[in-house]
Amino acid sequence: MSRRANRVMLAGTGPTPERRLFVAHDVQADEERVGPHEHLGRDDVLALLPLSPVWPAQDYSNGRVLGRNRLIGAGQVLDWLLTHPGDGWQARWRAADADRSKEWIEQLLARNDNGHSYQGRRSTLLSGLNSMFISRVVLPDYEFLRGYKAIALFKDVQRMFPAGTLEQMRRHGNDLGMTGRHVDEGLRVISKMILHTGRDLPQITAEDVFVARAWGRRAIGYSYDGTHSAWDLLRGAGVIHSKDTLKDALRHGQRPTAELVDFYNLQSTPVRNLLVRYLEERRPGVDYGTFVGLARELAGVFWADIEAHHPGVDTLRLPEEVVDGWKQRLLTYVNKSGEVVERRSRYDVMMRIRGFYLDIQEWAHEDPFWAQWACPSPIRRGDGAGNHKAVAQTQARMHQRVRERLPHLGHLVEAAERERDATAALLAAAKAAEFDTYFEHEGTRYLRVLPAAHRVTSRPDHVTPHVYIQAEGSTKRVNQSMAEDEAFWAWAVIETLRHTGVRVEELTEITHLALVSYKLPDTGEIVPLLQIVPSKSNEERLLLVSPELASALATIIKRLRDANGGKIPLVARYDDHERVTGPLLPHLFQRRHYWQPQVMGQNSVARLLRKTLARMGLRDQAGNPMRYTPHDFRRMFATEAVTGGLPVHIAARILGHKTLTTTQAYLAVFQDDLIRTYRGFLDRRRAERPVEEYREPTAQEWREFQQHFELRKVSLGTCGRPYGTPCKHEHACIRCPVLQIDPRQRSRLIEIVQNLRGRVREARANGWLGEVEGLQVSLDAANAKLHSLKRTPADGRPHLVDLGMPVFTDPPAPPTPPGESPHAPDTPDLVRLPAPAHGLGRQADPADR
Repeated sequence: MSRRANRVMLAGTGPTPERRLFVAHDVQADEERVGPHEHLGRDDVLALLPLSPVWPAQDYSNGRVLGRNRLIGAGQVLDWLLTHPGDGWQARWRAADADRSKEWIEQLLARNDNGHSYQGRRSTLLSGLNSMFISRVVLPDYEFLRGYKAIALFKDVQRMFPAGTLEQMRRHGNDLGMTGRHVDEGLRVISKMILHTGRDLPQITAEDVFVARAWGRRAIGYSYDGTHSAWDLLRGAGVIHSKDTLKDALRHGQRPTAELVDFYNLQSTPVRNLLVRYLEERRPGVDYGTFVGLARELAGVFWADIEAHHPGVDTLRLPEEVVDGWKQRLLTYVNKSGEVVERRSRYDVMMRIRGFYLDIQEWAHEDPFWAQWACPSPIRRGDGAGNHKAVAQTQARMHQRVRERLPHLGHLVEAAERERDATAALLAAAKAAEFDTYFEHEGTRYLRVLPAAHRVTSRPDHVTPHVYIQAEGSTKRVNQSMAEDEAFWAWAVIETLRHTGVRVEELTEITHLALVSYKLPDTGEIVPLLQIVPSKSNEERLLLVSPELASALATIIKRLRDANGGKIPLVARYDDHERVTGPLLPHLFQRRHYWQPQVMGQNSVARLLRKTLARMGLRDQAGNPMRYTPHDFRRMFATEAVTGGLPVHIAARILGHKTLTTTQAYLAVFQDDLIRTYRGFLDRRRAERPVEEYREPTAQEWREFQQHFELRKVSLGTCGRPYGTPCKHEHACIRCPVLQIDPRQRSRLIEIVQNLRGRVREARANGWLGEVEGLQVSLDAANAKLHSLKRTPADGRPHLVDLGMPVFTDPPAPPTPPGESPHAPDTPDLVRLPAPAHGLGRQADPADR
């Protein structure tokens, strides 16, 4: 099986095993593909060529000339192939590397210069080579046929179709809405498949189409033009028995558990079998998207990484150094751009690994199979201690996104509506103009052009329904039909998302049947409702359709009906999360890709938003282009609804949340909204209470109120005295417990402490006992404030609580004379700690001198 190139890698690890691409259908080995005439001789091959049903008739002279020229050209190619080693014509073709380069054709033309013109020699050589392809002497690769412009060869192949099949294919393509160009492209791809496989048309299978698609994706990055139409034409002719389009047939659906685990090529077979059985136990209880994520984390992020760094590990009982290394590597990962970025989901991953171990421990009590694997979990309970911080950071980022984007929402809506109207007007003006003629629109001259691929005079049905224009003086050709279609659906997506707050998958699931009416029992009024089908949380809900939303939905319905004969096409929607295809329903968000209507995917919705924002040129505060995701509209809808007065529990019902906590995490409250909402609350409460309880303050009262807060600033900090209360300490702030010391006034406080000590000594010396008592109270209060200030970090971080543990100090000092403080005269009245060494980077505290 083929592998995908865009794989997930872990930082610091080797390359992880490549993973499958969708259904890429591996390119078959060339050695197994040979024609039925591989071992015929040169003369036998030349005798075989005229037996082809498309060989020129011999009943007229031109036919004899054409046949002779084909034999001459085939002989030249056969003689050239005989110069290369091989056990057959296909082997010699491969040895000559004829599929990879076409330079050998020019070399043969130069070698066989017989005096004829270059065009004549080239026509002879290519006609002989085409005859060899028709007779299946050699089977060319798609790489050769991609650059081999041989329309006559493909038409010869189509002439070999069973009678009536070619006409049946063209009728079927016309019924599907294909243009003549789409039909011809599909027929060319079918012709290439016949030449490449060496089989007739009835023997072509669906796998042959898959292989042709894989060749195109490998060679040019996408399928060959006409691959999808070839599939539909083969279905119409009954060659391929399938009701699905090619895109639907390529979808693999839900993968078996063993296949999901084997994506990572685990080395330990016992652990691989354990993971498969564990995931099988968990699968019925979760949706498929969650199950795939769990398999990726257990098998890829966890065990594949363990094996990459510690080969040979086959037990779940991992040493501590192995677990510590994995936890360190889990912090980052390498994104698609090759950058090492932080893994924000690391706590979720660790908790799922912990749940894996704990499940095995619990199941071991009931099933002996799990007992052999039961062991302590390497993820401890404390490993998830930082999860609350990560969740808070995620919510902060969400709220910041809303604060940045909500003010620009009105400009985005106006820009989308303006772009829709402008592109529609330009398309209408272009349709009124003839091909290759200029027309003027809003002061600019445009030329309506017809691409060269559609200029086929013999096939008027090749004209495209799309309108191409080119501004005067510009070389850029614009598909105005596609531009108008993208502008309309971008507007429709923005309008629906901002008026409903639905998830992007719920947006693509909206159908015409979801619009229902409801009759209010009390008034009898009929109101429109929009039914939102269960998606992420399996919560089906109904939304009241606002007039703006009703206008947008009516415009969408009208557009679909006008483009499809008054009906909305029934289209099946593919669920990217559950990997299932739904029933045929009249989906509203569907677009016609060429001849096939398809429901928009999540990537299509995101792409429409990106293009609209790119045309607007919105930028954030850092100057980077602003990006809106579909989920941003959901958060903005919740914020606008709740700040506008909608109760949060009603908003939770509208959004489909099971808990109010989820809804509250969506809300980003602005400061002005907070003030406005609180004022509204006060007004409503005032209106409900008696009038006599409220009165307007007088000018004097209001002035005193303001002056109180203006006078809160004192010399050492801020006064925390409540309004309307007197100062109990007669403005002796050093004693006041509500004084909030300013850390910048620490030196001033130290001076006050030292001054108070000096005054205390002076009062004791003079026998002023009353003065000593008052000064000692002030000194104790100042020491307490200085002590609390020393314990308060300057950077605002929380500090450790002092438990009053005993401290070993220097030998005790001599006895203190009676009446004096036991501490040194020049030291604050604090618990003395051993003085730190000044050489460790800490300055001596002035209060400790």
